[in-house]
Amino acid sequence: MSDKESIPAASVAQAPAPGPPPAALAIDMVLGGWRAQALHAFCKSGLADIMNANDYMDAKALAEQKDLNANAVRRLLRFLSSVGVCVEEETGGRFKLGPVGEVCTKSHPESVAGRVLLECGSAHQLLWQNCPEYLKTGKNVTKTAFGVDNYWDMCQADPAHLKIFQEAMTSYSNDEATMMKIAPLSPTLNLSSFNVICDLGGAEGALARAMNDRFPDKTYIMADLEEAVARIDTSNLPSNITALACNFFVQETIPVADAYFLKHIIHDYNDTKSIEILSNIKVTNPKATIYVIEFGPMPGPNVPHLSKVFDIHMALTLDGNERTQEEYHALFKEAGYGLTKTHLLAGGQHPLYIQEIESS
Repeated sequence: MSDKESIPAASVAQAPAPGPPPAALAIDMVLGGWRAQALHAFCKSGLADIMNANDYMDAKALAEQKDLNANAVRRLLRFLSSVGVCVEEETGGRFKLGPVGEVCTKSHPESVAGRVLLECGSAHQLLWQNCPEYLKTGKNVTKTAFGVDNYWDMCQADPAHLKIFQEAMTSYSNDEATMMKIAPLSPTLNLSSFNVICDLGGAEGALARAMNDRFPDKTYIMADLEEAVARIDTSNLPSNITALACNFFVQETIPVADAYFLKHIIHDYNDTKSIEILSNIKVTNPKATIYVIEFGPMPGPNVPHLSKVFDIHMALTLDGNERTQEEYHALFKEAGYGLTKTHLLAGGQHPLYIQEIESS
């Protein structure tokens, strides 16, 4: 090649654009806590629910509606407008909801408001503040955080927190149930061979209601603790859905069904307690199919996934676990079950998956 000949541009290797330096990434993780608290304040104050995505509103008018300080509201919304929660008018001082803000309203069909209020609230923040204690003991930190032996005792002692918790669980369930209700998003899930299906520990029954939309010719039982069932408005339930108080640690209270959904139940408990739940179902109906619905499958080293952060959260809260597939296999085997099918949601793009297990 002569000096005058040039190398084609397409053959020249392009150096990757440099990413943020490690120090900047570390500080961004720190500031993530601030962003979370700003979003929590936005939801808890009620600002999200008096705004909309079409009309710019003056910060002073918004503050007056909620009896808030106008300058503080303006400053909060200005910040939230930099992260997609709100949109600030180019002339400044007036705001409307952005895409993130829309799903933070309680009325949105994909609302995450309940989850924001729970996960960013003071109770769950206290749990994470005591993570150094967990690193020393390997045990949940509820005694230090709340002065009680376990998280459920705290919920029973604090009705206001229990309400937030239940609403958050419904929020999680509404999102996840949509994935299971729409056949193209969960094409391998098939309940056609069952007559009676129990949503065990299903809070307000969002999953049972969704499954009834997809498989309407079944009988559904929404079963949970008495205080959870008491929150269900049974007056508007279809005739084929019933609500029943039960405790899955008390075998005699578990209703007989052909199939059981355990959504975000097994991750609440260590192996001993999880095996107890599965064993109690087996005594109730040894031929029943169980659908274990949790975050996963957990990927290998260095790959981010929601299951990895929730694993720490469950440990802090309840001595619970998110598990690798190998750990699930061992758990099922110990309880006398075997994995028969795995159902991915949205082609594996959703962080939840379903493990179908039967007695081995």
